[in-house]
Amino acid sequence: MSEQPTATTLNPEFEAVLRECLAGLVGPDEPLQESTDLTAFGIDSLTVVRLLVTLEETFGVTIPDEVITFEIFSSPGVLWNVLSGLMEEPDER
Repeated sequence: MSEQPTATTLNPEFEAVLRECLAGLVGPDEPLQESTDLTAFGIDSLTVVRLLVTLEETFGVTIPDEVITFEIFSSPGVLWNVLSGLMEEPDER
């Protein structure tokens, strides 16, 4: 029987981007799950911009300005839901 990922398991590439952008705020052994409160790490606007740019480049999406609020950075799960939704949308260009 194959092991199913749990609801709290993050996409490994997404988690790597989070850890890279939150370096100095999140320890390498600090667990990151879908429900982890990212605001507790003290992310600031510079961290948010770095995270947005890195996510867009890594996953090949453009995050529209209208969805960029501090709420989408409240947890990895919320941010991943926005990001994965954008990856599923057909390219309208």
